[in-house]
Amino acid sequence: MSSTSSEKNCYFCRVSRGEADPFIFENRSFVGIFDTHPVNPGHALIIPRRHAVSVFDLTETEQADYFDALRGVKAAIEATDLRNLYLNMLGREDLKDRPKEHIETVLKLDFLGNKPDAYTVGNNDGREAGRSIDHLHLILLPRYRGDVEDPKGGIRNVIPSRANYPRRLD
Repeated sequence: MSSTSSEKNCYFCRVSRGEADPFIFENRSFVGIFDTHPVNPGHALIIPRRHAVSVFDLTETEQADYFDALRGVKAAIEATDLRNLYLNMLGREDLKDRPKEHIETVLKLDFLGNKPDAYTVGNNDGREAGRSIDHLHLILLPRYRGDVEDPKGGIRNVIPSRANYPRRLD
């Protein structure tokens, strides 16, 4: 199988080939890694091995492996000593030229040693949705009680002015 130029230069293709960032999970279609610019402790990415741009481009086999990868990465997050993970990231040779502010911030969080209380699962499917690398990647973001003042609305808050809406409880 030959690679296109975009695949050879794609960071997540390099990751899926094992050339960057150690795997925390893998199955036949996906690999999982910890994000080196974490928003919260345990922030991880699930990346297809094949260069796919959109979740809508996944084959039937990849679709079948998608939730297996999601469950596997969640288990890896919950089994990892995250404080040790981030201390090790600060010293990784392959990360020496990357900014470390996100890692340093996560190391200072009071809930760093806690088990996640919830998860946000996301995919910025396209540039207009906020994607910065044009290779599908699912974001698995552990959430902790108190990580934001008011989590109500969740993903709806990507457009803050339209996030709040009246709810009927009947």
